[in-house]
Amino acid sequence: MVDRTDLEAYSPLASLREAGVSGLVSEGPVRFLLVSGALDGGSWGVIGAFWLSIDGERGGFAVSPEAVWQGSEMSRNYRSAERRGWPPEMTYRYWQHQVGVASPSLMVDPQQHADTLLAVYRRVGAL
Repeated sequence: MVDRTDLEAYSPLASLREAGVSGLVSEGPVRFLLVSGALDGGSWGVIGAFWLSIDGERGGFAVSPEAVWQGSEMSRNYRSAERRGWPPEMTYRYWQHQVGVASPSLMVDPQQHADTLLAVYRRVGAL
């Protein structure tokens, strides 16, 4: 049986709790890919964003609170790539190659830039 602390560590919102606002401000500038799909309420919208530090050393997936179900899947995807040894830049590039690829369940927008990671979390509505 998995205890609650293990579940919290794998929460799609765990990275927000770990970093805190000061961590989000100190991480920047970043590049990011907005990902749209089905929101928890059934409508279509931004489910989150893959982000990557400019030096390519750090990255992750910021989950929109409106899309915890779909965002959790994307967050697990990112963590699975980490466990397989993919560096953050490799995972980001994989998803960057999905820009413009037709899919009925997901849409990845072209790369954007932000001055801080905080701006990305605000963009997906996580703050």
